Amino acid sequence: MAPSTVTDRQRLPTRLVHDSSANRLAVVVDVLPATVDDLTVTVGSTQLRVTCELPDEYYERTIVPPRRHRFTDERKAIYNNGVLSVSIGTVRWRDQRVTLTR
Repeated sequence: MAPSTVTDRQRLPTRLVHDSSANRLAVVVDVLPATVDDLTVTVGSTQLRVTCELPDEYYERTIVPPRRHRFTDERKAIYNNGVLSVSIGTVRWRDQRVTLTR
């Protein structure tokens, strides 16, 4: 499971499941009572960030890819009844060490 950080663990309970055979990370976040307009989801190759801005509260959850992986451009997010589901493609980092030959 990928490591993650959150400002308030009780406020944004999150479940992560990495399916290495399908090269996908499934993320499910309980964001109730937030509406879809209160949420922002940003994804780069090295992190997924979910922010929830309510009138008097701000919550943030940052999730990184599984070890030795990065996120791809294959991504989808769906909000339904207080639950945010995000599916992100993953790919293994290639060994990029340079080999010198004589």
